Amino acid sequence: MRKMLTAERRNKLAQIINDNGSIRVKEIADYFGVTSETIRKDLIILNNNGLVRKSHGGAIAISESYERPIDTRSTENQELKGKIAARALDLIESNNVIIIDSGSTLLTFAKMFPQNRQLTLITNSMAAANILAGKGNNICFVGGELSDITMSTSGMLTSYALNIMKADIAFLGTSGFQSHTGPCAKTFIDGQTKIDMIKNSKIKVVLADSSKFKTNAIVQYANWSEIDYLITDGDAPEEAVKEIRKKTTVIIAK
Repeated sequence: MRKMLTAERRNKLAQIINDNGSIRVKEIADYFGVTSETIRKDLIILNNNGLVRKSHGGAIAISESYERPIDTRSTENQELKGKIAARALDLIESNNVIIIDSGSTLLTFAKMFPQNRQLTLITNSMAAANILAGKGNNICFVGGELSDITMSTSGMLTSYALNIMKADIAFLGTSGFQSHTGPCAKTFIDGQTKIDMIKNSKIKVVLADSSKFKTNAIVQYANWSEIDYLITDGDAPEEAVKEIRKKTTVIIAK
């Protein structure tokens, strides 16, 4: 194997761990052609960044129910998320009332949002609300219990607010759906927030880059038949896309 840059090796190491479930330091050191001490240092960095969990003698993959910080997730697959967000913008019309979910792809979506379109934007994402502010649209930030991991709100107050609002379209995130028949969330409380968003929107759109086809999350919040559009990228596996197309419209962003 060619010698990798440190950042490149760490990215590859995180991918191997999360694809395989776990690794041992000695084995992965031999794979990369570096010392065990180098791998231990890499694992400390990856653990501190929330990408893997360091264990005795190695590391294990992040649990399906473990939510990684939004700052970490927002740096991953940026080009693909940008293409998905750009395609999602095509579904918006002036004067729409729009729900924007929390999540890294939705954060990219918020950054690309048009100015002065006379839109009403409802979001439980503090990070998205900060980005959307000052763009000449009406912003409604939904209160509730704030997570410092996702920088979004959830809980009874969030549910109450969403259930007294009606939107034209909701843009939703997902943490993965490899073994499920619909989009999923990491926690029950986030899943309930997404259910409320779906219930109070005419059109439901899930934004998911191709990595979500290979990962799972614990709570399925909808069946694909309840979703109007799934927008993903060209790296999504063909067979999985074919199956989902039996239930909903899949848009491939290019």
